[in-house]
Amino acid sequence: MQFSKPQKFVARVSDKYCVSDNERYLYLKFELINPDRICFVAGQYVSLKINEEGERRSYSIVSTPDDNHGFHLLIETTEAGKGSEYLQKIKIGEKVEVLAPLGRFAISENTENKLLFVATGSGIVPIWSMINDLLFNKKETRQMRLHWGMESEADLFFVDNLERLAESHPNFVFDIVLSKPSEEWALCSGHVQDCLTRDFLSVNSGLRGWEGYVCGRPERVIEISAKLEELGMKSENIIHEKFT
Repeated sequence: MQFSKPQKFVARVSDKYCVSDNERYLYLKFELINPDRICFVAGQYVSLKINEEGERRSYSIVSTPDDNHGFHLLIETTEAGKGSEYLQKIKIGEKVEVLAPLGRFAISENTENKLLFVATGSGIVPIWSMINDLLFNKKETRQMRLHWGMESEADLFFVDNLERLAESHPNFVFDIVLSKPSEEWALCSGHVQDCLTRDFLSVNSGLRGWEGYVCGRPERVIEISAKLEELGMKSENIIHEKFT
């Protein structure tokens, strides 16, 4: 895998809106000014300068590499988080200083393994870029599956998009898992690991022949990776990104 050397960009905020009912997740679009093109790999991230003291925060890119005039971010806002406060206050038209592209969380090349994506919370962001890049740009035909863990229905976003992806690409299926669902929730509940066990423990080959891409908070990534190995996935086939 070839990764472009990081460089500094100046970008302008071109759009901004919340995507979840509880307004916890914020979507931002950035248009590049100088340089006006970026070359990145699905799964990589950017580093934003958030104040005059030079502090930075890193965010995965949710858009796909074919959109090289800019990039989109989707962030989980947190109380007292400097990055969250900066992006919540930023206005459309304002400029930001960006260092990009960064990171090596990317799809392995030259393998025939089936692809399993496991995300918790905003860990869906780089995985969203990967899945869309594979299906639309690379015309991937291998079997692909997503397990995405969230807390409640109010946190959810992209559900309609996921349904359309599954309808138009027979090789892609997804499961949403809620740890604190309402009584009306009829799908998988608990932790992502519970639903992985449900789906793969009874399969003769388990997860042999699969490779996994895992993203979320460090403790969840460790737990999920251990579960994937328990279900038969080779450790060298587990690629992960830990969000802090």
